[in-house]
Amino acid sequence: MHKRLTLAIGALLLAMGSLAQAQQVVQARGVDSRVDYASLIQFGPWDDRNYDLNAEDLEFLAPDEAQLSIAIPAFFRVKLRQHNPDMRREGPAQYPLSAPEIFRQMYGGFLIDGRIYNDTTRDEDGLLRVVVDGKGLEEKDFFAERERAFEALVSGEARVTNPGGSAESAVAINPLDPNKVIAGVNGPGGQIMYFSSDGGTTWTASAALPLGNTCCDPTVEWTTDGTKAFTTTLGNCGFFGCDVWAYRTGDDGATWTDFATGGSTDPRREVGTGFFHDKQFLHIDRVPTSPHFGNIYLTWHRNNVLRNAVSTDNGETWTTVVFSSAAPELGVGSDVTSDKAGNVYVAWPAFDSSDILIRKSTDGGTTFPTTVKVDDTFASFNFFLPSQETRGIAVIVSADADTSNGPFADSIYVGWTDATDANNNHGRVRVAYSRDGGASWTPVTVHPTADAATVDRWQGWVEVDEAGNVHVIFNSTINDPTRTGIDVYHVVSTDGGVTYSAPERFTAVTSPNINDGFEFGDYSSMSVAMTNAMAIYTDNRDENGGSAQSVDVYVHGFQTGPSAEIFTDGFESGDTSAWSSVVP
Repeated sequence: MHKRLTLAIGALLLAMGSLAQAQQVVQARGVDSRVDYASLIQFGPWDDRNYDLNAEDLEFLAPDEAQLSIAIPAFFRVKLRQHNPDMRREGPAQYPLSAPEIFRQMYGGFLIDGRIYNDTTRDEDGLLRVVVDGKGLEEKDFFAERERAFEALVSGEARVTNPGGSAESAVAINPLDPNKVIAGVNGPGGQIMYFSSDGGTTWTASAALPLGNTCCDPTVEWTTDGTKAFTTTLGNCGFFGCDVWAYRTGDDGATWTDFATGGSTDPRREVGTGFFHDKQFLHIDRVPTSPHFGNIYLTWHRNNVLRNAVSTDNGETWTTVVFSSAAPELGVGSDVTSDKAGNVYVAWPAFDSSDILIRKSTDGGTTFPTTVKVDDTFASFNFFLPSQETRGIAVIVSADADTSNGPFADSIYVGWTDATDANNNHGRVRVAYSRDGGASWTPVTVHPTADAATVDRWQGWVEVDEAGNVHVIFNSTINDPTRTGIDVYHVVSTDGGVTYSAPERFTAVTSPNINDGFEFGDYSSMSVAMTNAMAIYTDNRDENGGSAQSVDVYVHGFQTGPSAEIFTDGFESGDTSAWSSVVP
């Protein structure tokens, strides 16, 4: 895989060669002469803390450790395995997808000669190298710099964040008032929340999530009456992985301390504790006739075993169901949704079997008895493309249900990113639909395929609007022949997911490749409410018109249905020729 990737992006590597200085590993600086310290570059970008490793430490690494392409250095791999002796030691998904975020939160980045760096690239052998340039910070200054970035004001019509490396974002439109929107972003320095009172035109940073020590993977949802909203995060991250925490706001996202009401003094709820929790997503049953109306569902995995929690009391307490730990069902990157009858569906990608799987609950999330295969995949866990050559493209799912009264009501939809073939060197976005309650599935590629050999599509997200139309956003390299820059595109299906519209470009500027190890993260997302929708995604355009890297989170709002035509009477343009009046 690495050799194919090297051929695909060889020109990019040559252009960056002057920046990616070879890390000078000095054997004499190591603590153990038995260790060949220069060889540790095969396990990830170099970090001077590798010098503290001895031969016994290296025995903790897996036999196929060099094949696990994830942007964390050897010393951090050893520490994770020392603290978690039950970690997988073969196959994919041995490390959580959040491992790079945990590393960055704990250590700031890669330490080389007293300075911290975060940019990486691949050399001609396919090995990750730290880009040692003028952007490195003194180790002692790193956290002070991150704090200043956190406090920077946001600006811009569609920009949520200020440059600082934010990615993996979530957004939610209030179901009763589309002017109220909340968003969560991954970093810098933990999960940061934002809120808007003008439909996403301008954004304000919320007060920090209470009690601190948050990490990443935001997901957000409003209650059915629009008076409160929820977010979850990974927190307490360290060598044992992360916990899963939930928060509630009662003031439209300005603060997140609403759980500390009604006699409680605890502003958060710890839904999952222990080791290696990852990739959580929220869903609320919004169908008034559902027997489980208002239930909150939260899906995630712990050490690659899927879990789903349900709250029936507005997030105060949670009950968790653990799925199978059999190898063919292990996975990471699940999502949860529910249909008009209140049936709950949890879908996920299983990496050992290379399958998209789903389970259904008919009792409000109490039990999930049967696993059904949605489709198989070429890629497993993640794969690498020129536009995300360091972190890789995560094979994760999004899911939604048609709760309208339209012709395809109660259809279930599951979307994911996959490679186009077994070579894993091009990406596509797939959405499968089910008309029989999840028993059988029909998968569809949602975009043109004639250019699949030259264009990558990835990081898709699916949502269904209140008319039953199926919306999908995804990254596409169609405007960059080098396959390194991306734009965000949108397609919609009005026939129940059978066919999709021509892709519509959402981004005004192509986002150049991010040479940061975090890159675009693992997911973008979208929210629909009434006839309003909003996509949220990572963007690397330079707002000052230059060529510098400027990683931000942007939103793009759009109308989903006929209401876009309500002003055809000419009122907006001043044309009153279609008007008439009657005087009684």
